[in-house]
Amino acid sequence: MISDNAFAQEVRALTDTAFAVSYLILGNSADTEDAMSEAILRAYENRGKLKKRDSFRAWFLQILRREAYNVLRRRKRVQPVEELPDGPAPSQDPEGRMDLRSALMELSEDQRTALLLQQSGYDLAEIGQALDVPVGTVKSRVSRAKKSLRAILEEK
Repeated sequence: MISDNAFAQEVRALTDTAFAVSYLILGNSADTEDAMSEAILRAYENRGKLKKRDSFRAWFLQILRREAYNVLRRRKRVQPVEELPDGPAPSQDPEGRMDLRSALMELSEDQRTALLLQQSGYDLAEIGQALDVPVGTVKSRVSRAKKSLRAILEEK
């Protein structure tokens, strides 16, 4: 079983990537934080089931994805009328991040997640394990995501 200190170190090392993956699924910080909290708790409770410490990243990301989808199922996406924006949102901030963010949101969730993990330094095998899909599927998702992203950004 992984020790408490080792568990904490592994989770700390994954925080940014885990937040990004969960945020891509849920779309807001509050739900993302809920999913991350639940994922950390579930992982800690089940840390005895982890067979190889080398697999921690993929194992944790699988738990996180499940928790993010659980949050989606539990919470209905209803926005009170008084919280709706008055006018259209700006399409681009000074650094162009909004265009990239909105382009990413146009990709399918599977493509966004695979691309984000690949850009975060995960190898294809780790991504496949985290997403519970074959490596070939990961390759095609990343490839399609890049192609679609290029096309979307060229349109804007």
